[in-house]
Amino acid sequence: MATSSYRTILPLLAAATLTFIPGCAASSLSVRFDVYRSPLIGLPDEDGTISFVGFNGSDLALNNLTGYLFARALVSDATLPTIEMRPVLRTLARHPHEAGQVSNALALVVGREIGAEIMLIGDLERAYTEEYGEVKVFREEESIGVGLGRPNVRFINKAYILPHIDQTAVITATLRAYRVGSKRLIGSYSVTESETYRTVLPEPAEAPPEGAVSVEFVSPVLTEVLARRIVDRLLSALVREQTQVTRRLIVTRDSRALSAARAGDWSGAVTIWEGLVAEDPHNAPAWNNLAVAYERSGRRTDAEAAYRSALAARPGDRTIRSNNREFGLATDDEPDR
Repeated sequence: MATSSYRTILPLLAAATLTFIPGCAASSLSVRFDVYRSPLIGLPDEDGTISFVGFNGSDLALNNLTGYLFARALVSDATLPTIEMRPVLRTLARHPHEAGQVSNALALVVGREIGAEIMLIGDLERAYTEEYGEVKVFREEESIGVGLGRPNVRFINKAYILPHIDQTAVITATLRAYRVGSKRLIGSYSVTESETYRTVLPEPAEAPPEGAVSVEFVSPVLTEVLARRIVDRLLSALVREQTQVTRRLIVTRDSRALSAARAGDWSGAVTIWEGLVAEDPHNAPAWNNLAVAYERSGRRTDAEAAYRSALAARPGDRTIRSNNREFGLATDDEPDR
């Protein structure tokens, strides 16, 4: 596990600019820093353990294969704090359910019982088709004739019909991430993979169907290839990527916390802003600045709560609304004031 999921690429506030925003009571200070988060859950490793309950779908063999490969890859990734599949399956077995039909609510119950903080559950949709075809091929063969009383050998290109069946599989996988404590969906990610597998037949078929026909099963070679591709793509959606973000601090008359931030003392700035919101829970600028400080320090859960408090205290503030949107929180439709 990395020591920190958030790093500053430039000295603190070296590229910061003071910008006056019409309609706001104070100027704002732009702060740029790097965050490391995954496209799916957007959370650093400090936010807790991740667990996976499996894939739902009508093809149980495909569910089991893809689920097994994904669970193994998940546990093998040292950058992700995960819970192994064995306790998940033991806990799941204690609750009535049908194979391939685990509800989101049951997944959250399992997550709570095993102590996971983020629960992953997936769905698999597949379409399998077969199409008969024939290809004319040529190959050299010996032709032996008799000329002038002795064998005459020569090579000729002889045409043959090579019959085959093309099996095509299209699989769509969707992985959803839920915060166990709040039962909130925090991310969803979908991928689609397709591939065709050709089987050569020993002889042409009589009255074969025309065009592609839907089938229930295809070659295990085909499904395994697609399952491995899907697992690789889903896992990449969990691995944290480096992204630069910009947030705005609201400049107020009390400059102690801003001075601490300028000096690189984010811990000190957090302490000051925490004191301000404790004194006045409706202090929107302090909540906003505290949220930025939390996020800059890698405390994303605390940052989310602080951003929400800032928006609740002053829902029309442009700086606060902008920070909430950039963080990934929804804002209402009230016009900016």
